[in-house]
Amino acid sequence: MIFKNIVGNEKNKELLKQIIYTNNIAHSYMFVGKESVGKFLFAKEFAKSILCLEKEKPCNKCKSCIEFDAYNNPDFSILNAEGNSIKIDQIRELTKKVYEKPVVSNKKVYIINDSDCMTKEAQNSLLKTLEEPPEYVTIILIASNDNLFLPTIKSRCTKIIFNKLTNSELAEVLKKEYEYVDIDDITFKIADRKCKKSIKIKG
Repeated sequence: MIFKNIVGNEKNKELLKQIIYTNNIAHSYMFVGKESVGKFLFAKEFAKSILCLEKEKPCNKCKSCIEFDAYNNPDFSILNAEGNSIKIDQIRELTKKVYEKPVVSNKKVYIINDSDCMTKEAQNSLLKTLEEPPEYVTIILIASNDNLFLPTIKSRCTKIIFNKLTNSELAEVLKKEYEYVDIDDITFKIADRKCKKSIKIKG
């Protein structure tokens, strides 16, 4: 089942499930929320489900899912910052790949991680693709601060807001990952500040 191994943001799970099951997939999304609330994990699972070749998504058995899990699915790519920013040359290279047709699936998905660190030049370069995307492409922008985007970028993305985990959700993850029990408030404060990355709640 999609998102079964991800804790928190239950409303977003249901929203993204509905998008997948109805095949009502937009060309561009913006996943926004504080650092380490799970945006990247959600984006990867969403991408895997979009690309899955079977009815029940993700099936984890089809060619697309197997290659996705092995980090060699040609229809999926993650763009990360070089240094402190995402530069125009990176976006230009991504744009070239966007217009190449899918190889395994009938879709292609691109995740731009920490996309709010794109330079203005890079954003303007991306804008044309967001305005006239190929029908088979979905681009997911992951960001902590959507105020850093040009209004024209924001207007072309479906925005989904992610909230930080509640204490009970953190307890669930800590118990599952580290077998912690009887967690007190001090532990939650430490977990909220430091433990999220170590327990792989990234994005």
